[in-house]
Amino acid sequence: MAVDLTLNGSSGNPKSPRPPGARPRAGLRSPDAETRHGTFEASDGTHLYYSVEGSGQPLIFCYGLVCSSLHWTYQIDHFRRSHQAIWMDYRGHQNSELPQDLSTLTIEALASDLDRLCETLGIGPAVLLGHSMGVNVVLEFQRRYPHRVKAMVLANGTPRSPLETMFSTNAFQKVFDGLRLMQRLAPGTYRRLWRLQKGNQLIRSLMLLGGFNPHLTPIEDVGLYVDQVADLDPEVLLRLMASYENWDATSWLHTLRIPTLIISGREDRVIPLAQQELMHQLIPGSEFFPVAHGSHCPQMDLPGFVNARISEFLKKLP
Repeated sequence: MAVDLTLNGSSGNPKSPRPPGARPRAGLRSPDAETRHGTFEASDGTHLYYSVEGSGQPLIFCYGLVCSSLHWTYQIDHFRRSHQAIWMDYRGHQNSELPQDLSTLTIEALASDLDRLCETLGIGPAVLLGHSMGVNVVLEFQRRYPHRVKAMVLANGTPRSPLETMFSTNAFQKVFDGLRLMQRLAPGTYRRLWRLQKGNQLIRSLMLLGGFNPHLTPIEDVGLYVDQVADLDPEVLLRLMASYENWDATSWLHTLRIPTLIISGREDRVIPLAQQELMHQLIPGSEFFPVAHGSHCPQMDLPGFVNARISEFLKKLP
């Protein structure tokens, strides 16, 4: 069952509305684009938040691990003028509930939630846009519910465990093993350290250098992102990462027969360019768009450039 909270911002505002982004003028929203949001129940009863902006062909935006709609905000602002821009908060993220059973924090469950969203909204085949772990959510959704997918835009993802190649090393496997050990032996300490991210200028600077192009993405956007992460339950990161690192699509990507645009940042340090090249090689007929000077978030580094390429891709769809 869906609960509609608001139409054109009249009531029931979410606790974490989609931020317009700090980039000058890029965050201006079309005043005549209808906006509504609400909640729906997942199959296990978890209440999940969704937002629908604009009208027309549906585009569903899926963000990455412990991220938010902020990572697609410049694209949603652009495409809501001509399309129905839809996004939902994953279980345990932002406006959605943390599930009672934390073992349901998996990529497969997120894909199932996405199917429930489409059923709730009564939409037909849509274009799915995924960023980082959102790529895996989109691919799993397409594998399970191919009748719901018209085309895919896959940005800065990997078809297999990110810990194998993250920052061009496999050392992060030991980092996450250490975090899991801390969470198990000293959960209170782990949570206190997690909360220290909020407002931390050092963390913001490190995140800017590691995941964004520091010369292109506004530091205000990065700061907001870090604060959003600090507000999440830290168990969400560990549970989803456990699912993420065991997820592998390399054996079946060659079976896909669907229009696909693969976007990459040439300077992506988090998920190296080679992983997007691998997806391009595995998905028949896919288009590959490496963004010069783009980081792990080229859609935030150079939103106008990326929006134009996505628009070109959408115009070619039947």
